[in-house]
Amino acid sequence: MLSPLDTVDSNCEQPNVLASTTATKKCVDFVRDLPWEIVKSYIVPRIFGEGRPVARLNQPYPYLDVSRTWTKRIVSAYGSIHFILGVGHPLSDNHRMRLRVVAPCIKSLSLTDLGAYNIHELFKCDQLLSLTKLNIEVTCSQEALLQLLETTPNLTHLDMTFYDNPQIPFAPFDILDRCPQVIRLNLMLYPNVVIDMTHNSELSRIYGNITHLQAVCQNEERRDIFVPLIQHFPNLRLLSLTHPPSSTSMSTIHQHCPKLQQLFLSDEHEPHEIQDDIKEEEDDIPGLRLLSIDARYYYGDYIPETMIRHHATLESLVLKKGIRLSIPHVETYLDRQDVEFKQLRSLTIPDVSQDSFMRFIDWVIQHAPNLQSIEGMDLTAHGHILSNTLRHRPFKRIGLHCTLQRQEDEYLFLYRHVRLGAQSSIEEIKCIIHCIDEYRPWIFFIPRLTQLKTLELCFVYDNPFFELDLFINAVSEGCIGLEKVIVKSTLLPSFSDWIRHLSKHRNLQEMIIDTTDIPDHYMIALLGFSHLKLLHLKYHIKNWDSLKRLKYGIPNLVYTDKLYP
Repeated sequence: MLSPLDTVDSNCEQPNVLASTTATKKCVDFVRDLPWEIVKSYIVPRIFGEGRPVARLNQPYPYLDVSRTWTKRIVSAYGSIHFILGVGHPLSDNHRMRLRVVAPCIKSLSLTDLGAYNIHELFKCDQLLSLTKLNIEVTCSQEALLQLLETTPNLTHLDMTFYDNPQIPFAPFDILDRCPQVIRLNLMLYPNVVIDMTHNSELSRIYGNITHLQAVCQNEERRDIFVPLIQHFPNLRLLSLTHPPSSTSMSTIHQHCPKLQQLFLSDEHEPHEIQDDIKEEEDDIPGLRLLSIDARYYYGDYIPETMIRHHATLESLVLKKGIRLSIPHVETYLDRQDVEFKQLRSLTIPDVSQDSFMRFIDWVIQHAPNLQSIEGMDLTAHGHILSNTLRHRPFKRIGLHCTLQRQEDEYLFLYRHVRLGAQSSIEEIKCIIHCIDEYRPWIFFIPRLTQLKTLELCFVYDNPFFELDLFINAVSEGCIGLEKVIVKSTLLPSFSDWIRHLSKHRNLQEMIIDTTDIPDHYMIALLGFSHLKLLHLKYHIKNWDSLKRLKYGIPNLVYTDKLYP
């Protein structure tokens, strides 16, 4: 690791001082003579350490204060540096000088933690022509906000949070008029934000560049608040709304956004993994490809009508939290033979719903000849409605809940695939584990599936249970075709012994852990997986030292920091 610079020497924080290698000046400027790849691949990682480089502009950062040339070279060489301007520390004169040096090179900037109070310092930097991503918590005046946006003409990603301040209304049209290049817009509004829709009467006003919108209003009663704005985005491809609008408002959205492909209507606001999978309309007919919806908000015909309207293009359907979901006149759909969901590949359904809705889902499955994946099911809880249909379909992927209830349908389903042996179509299984009971052992059929290639585990609780150890040990000794294990869960079991068993599997090649936090004792257990072709950790990285130790022992380790993806 590089040794810290002597910041007491005033020459160290003089960006205007010409760098020299003489003894009287402790700055060195050799970086400008180094090849670009050397700076990018070796110098910058040594300065910023592991993870995405993050630099706080209002805090001491000696290696960005060596000299003007050094600073520009470092920032230019590593375009992914994310800068943060907050108010945790007052801006010193040297910090202001540094800000003016790096401002023309900044591509990604956050004004968080009341950092917008320092917004006037950015006005002294002229145009921020390199800035493409801005994340701002709006605590400045509306005039200051608009003035800032006028200096950032090349913004493509804009992420804004508005608080309950009547002096700072949310004026979307004034904002977007100053951001002609914005493609992705993320909005967070506190419950009582004042909305200024002054230009809403100008129906011809459109913002054709915007293709992605993620919007959250923390007041559930204002669920239609974004609809007047959305009408001005005719080229919208992805829309994510935390509180789903009314059915009437959704009809308005469909009318004004004919190119919409991915629609997320759920409080689980995370379309990040799939939002880049957008198809050009020239290559395909318009229509929804993905519908992810919180089924609690929609009763009656909205869901089936939307599915049927987009039956020619719909590829993935995700229905969440539908315990009361029902379709009053379900027979009108069950009698239709003219609809076929030829593109539907993936279906996720609530573990519990009303019988009328499950009968509709059964009809969808029968009319989806290319369906490959179905998950989220508690077959027994659905009263056997789906069991007969699923038994004879060659699914490649299936996801099941493992509960304390007596799950006879799950038992029979997997028992059949064990009997099929090499003729089984199941290559991937997702287990949503509430509890493992060795006396209701359908889950213990999984190690006997010879064709299984991928096993995904999702833990509902973090309470340790002994049967998990038994199950994973059985997987490590069986599942002869297993190549990949995915642990995708908010919580990990509080003990890590179970994961050690997987290191004994002879054919395992990849493991992905996607969670919130990975404790140190898990990091120690993961040292046993040095033979894997890929170990990918996705979590909120807090202890970089622990990760670096693991990286030394695992040559094929890849990580994603969810805090700064």
